Amino acid sequence: MLEALFGSDKKEKILLFLLTRGEAYPREIARTLSLNLNTVQVQLLKLEAGSVVYSRLLGRVRLFGLNPRYPFKKELANLLEKALGFLPQDEVARLYRPRLRPRRTGKPSFPLGQGGTRENRVRLR
Repeated sequence: MLEALFGSDKKEKILLFLLTRGEAYPREIARTLSLNLNTVQVQLLKLEAGSVVYSRLLGRVRLFGLNPRYPFKKELANLLEKALGFLPQDEVARLYRPRLRPRRTGKPSFPLGQGGTRENRVRLR
């Protein structure tokens, strides 16, 4: 719907995703939206160069989100929310719903090489 304004329908989808989810990493965006990872990374870098989104490192993962210091953030968010209202509800529920809950506190992590197999999880209980 806004691809003429943003220059790409993929850029619009990525911005809608970041609006609804807050922060995300490129692979999560690519999987959820069924886009090529390289395409998502290129679009995020273009948006970051224009200060529309920010990135930060969390361990070895780079998270992206809408830049709160972007001068037109409020207007952009309003425009994206309005565009979200015109999308079919099943698409909004499937692609742009917020995360349900964060990772459980104290959830065991497995050292490299052991993997998170069912057998390992059962042994920890």
